[in-house]
Amino acid sequence: MTLPLWLQIVALVVPAVVAVFSALWATRSARRAQQAEHEAARLRALEDRVAQKTYEMYQPFLQAMGDILTPHRSAAALKKFEDVMADFQTFVIVWGSDEAIEKFFRYRLAANSSPPVSITMRLMAEFLLAVRKDIAWPNTRVSAFHTIAMRINDLPEHPELAEAMSMPLADLCRREGWEAPFDTSEGSLDRTSL
Repeated sequence: MTLPLWLQIVALVVPAVVAVFSALWATRSARRAQQAEHEAARLRALEDRVAQKTYEMYQPFLQAMGDILTPHRSAAALKKFEDVMADFQTFVIVWGSDEAIEKFFRYRLAANSSPPVSITMRLMAEFLLAVRKDIAWPNTRVSAFHTIAMRINDLPEHPELAEAMSMPLADLCRREGWEAPFDTSEGSLDRTSL
């Protein structure tokens, strides 16, 4: 028994149509995968460039701060710190994270109003922690205290510094009798007032 001619033609054409459709679909899918791969590579390159720029921005500032805190380097470092600070302030606005900008803003604003040492240390430590998060460790478990405590040679003789790092900033300002020129509440970056 032979099949009718039209059924034989359909039996031959359907697999050919399916094969052509499959080839077109595979080509289209391969093109999409290649485009996605190119886009991922472009994003990786962009992230690398931003990371490099961020590092280049922070490096001179961090080096200058480290030199200031090193006794035999501090005199020379203080002389060049003003230039380093000017450059840093220009670039942190572009390359710094929101948190780093807020912490630096608080540190700079406070520096103009002669804060007590414990508050200066606290604000610098918070800024250093924000830098750490910004450059390499966004999920760090290190505290602000850890970022500055290793620089204090006689830390055991100053337990008030550890307390100053852990208490709410508003409470620390009250304890020290210093009025902050900025909002001391948490999340103040969202507020429009200082």
